[in-house]
Amino acid sequence: MKSARRGGATAYLEYLLVAGLAKGLFYLPSSLAYSIGEGLGAVVYRIDRKHRVIAQENLRRAFDGELSSLEIAELARLTFINLGRTVVETCRLFKIDRENFRQFIRIEGYEHFQEAKRRGKGVIYITAHLGSWELLPLASALMGEPLSIVTRPLDNPYLDRIINRFRTACGTRVLPKKLVMPALVRALLRGESVGILMDQNITWKEGVFVDFFGMPACTALAPALLALRTDASVLPAAIVRRGRDQHTILVEKEVPLIRTGRLQADIVANTASFTRAIEALVRKAPAQWLWVHRRWKTQPRAGQSTPNSQLPTPVTQSPER
Repeated sequence: MKSARRGGATAYLEYLLVAGLAKGLFYLPSSLAYSIGEGLGAVVYRIDRKHRVIAQENLRRAFDGELSSLEIAELARLTFINLGRTVVETCRLFKIDRENFRQFIRIEGYEHFQEAKRRGKGVIYITAHLGSWELLPLASALMGEPLSIVTRPLDNPYLDRIINRFRTACGTRVLPKKLVMPALVRALLRGESVGILMDQNITWKEGVFVDFFGMPACTALAPALLALRTDASVLPAAIVRRGRDQHTILVEKEVPLIRTGRLQADIVANTASFTRAIEALVRKAPAQWLWVHRRWKTQPRAGQSTPNSQLPTPVTQSPER
């Protein structure tokens, strides 16, 4: 579905409201800001029946037979609390800088990045809407390795500008989703790092069906296509919350790239492999993932198991170094 960009007075008033809330959360003491964020999350869980039901349905499908109804309801509630905390942390991004970021964020598995970097082929971070995900590119930039990240512009152009100001303040490069492949190829061939969220439902044209929590999910094929095109290292990574103002970035071992010489099959096989790595990350902190999103919304058409025969061809434009 295409994003409907909307400006005008309503969008500007929405921006003023959000900007006012963000400014308040920025200046409040940390404990009070978190209390407000957690309270908002709890309230939204109670009043937003639509997304509460989506979260519970997703959790029931993903953990069928593993969790009781009470455990599913509690995980759904904690999902909303996590989103409230994430709002607070996004509003307070500018409080984290090169001098103090290690007080808030620690890293496990950094040696996997160092090993991949030594190859000189670029690094593709595959990641998810887990924990306070906006802190992941910030931390990478503060450590001297700014990422190129792919984003979908927000519907409100005023809010889109301010969130991108947050994202780019420390060097993160924001690339709009439309026609992004050539820019990503160039970045990787220069030996740089890119970050791609690949845990969202997408359209048939952009994805392939692979299992996620045992169910077919239409999944972005771009990471697999990029890795096959550039021979970049693929590292699963995510950030999980360990407490108020305390986070851990998890950098997992490189996912071996599957190459058989059959492009379509390789794209599907690698996308499946990458998605298993994403699922493993979500399972480490299930209460911190975005269960309110309809991850399995797109499904194979009647009479077809997958649309995987409709794969796009690789980027053929010669990238500039």
